[in-house]
Parts: sequence; C-alpha cells; structure tokens
Amino acid sequence: MTTSFNARGIIAAASLAAVSLTGCAGYDVELKGGLFDVTGLSSIGKKKAEPKLKRRNGLVVPPTTASLPVPGSGPAQAPPVAVAANGEAWPVDPERDKSLKKAAVLAQHKAFCTKARQRHQAGLSTTVEEGPLGSCEESILRNITGKRVTEARPTKQ
Repeated sequence: MTTSFNARGIIAAASLAAVSLTGCAGYDVELKGGLFDVTGLSSIGKKKAEPKLKRRNGLVVPPTTASLPVPGSGPAQAPPVAVAANGEAWPVDPERDKSLKKAAVLAQHKAFCTKARQRHQAGLSTTVEEGPLGSCEESILRNITGKRVTEARPTKQ
C-alpha cells in the first residue's frame, strides 16, 4: 500500500513540475473559448491600460547655421569612379572589381601551369612547378599523395 502511495506522489510531483515549467516558456499563451471566458482566464475583449510615458523634449536647433560645415565638404570621400571609353563616369562596383581580379589570377595560374606541364613532359624539369594559386597537378591523388599514380614502381632486383 505504501508503494502505490509513493508512486502516486512521484507522478503528482512530476506532473506539477511539468505544469509549472510551462510558464517559463518565454512567450504568452492566449486561452480562447467559452469556458475560459466564463472563468475569467481569457484576455480576449479586455481593454489594456495605456502605458504612461514621460513627455519628450522638442527638437534642438542650433542658434545659428554659420557654425555648420558646407554640405559635401566633410571628411567623407566620394566613391571611386571608372571612366568608360565614351567618357561616361560610372561608380566602381567593388564586387565586380573583385571578381575580375580573381578571374585574372585564375587565367594567369592556368597559363603558368600549362607551360609548367609542357616543360615537365619535355623533360626540362623533374617535377611540375607550383603556380600562383598552388599545385599545377591535374590529379587529385597526386595533390594528396605527392606521387603520380601512373608512374612505374621501382622493382626489386
């Protein structure tokens, strides 16, 4: 008989803890329905009190505008401007400029690697040289292991 009393107590305590922790959810729960309206638990239709705010100060205007700098003469600099062939001046787009520079470096890397592979195949160099962006090897396995997969292994004699 005491076992069932302890089990009931544990279940009651666990359910009470679960119900009490639901209030800590961090958001408001709105109860809707006739039963909640009758018991006074719903907040639908009730007027909320207006918050009382302090009166704010008005705008402060300087006594004279002579002390203010001339618009456009401040430390802010104008954005860089690119002049087109027909004489039109357009602002420089930094993203486009960045992508053009990246494409130029990639083209330079490809040209360098093509020449490096040709020198290696002609026997003028023992290894394929590193390009501006890294390895010129086309094989992923060569980049990882450092050895060519197709090279003949030395045989034991």
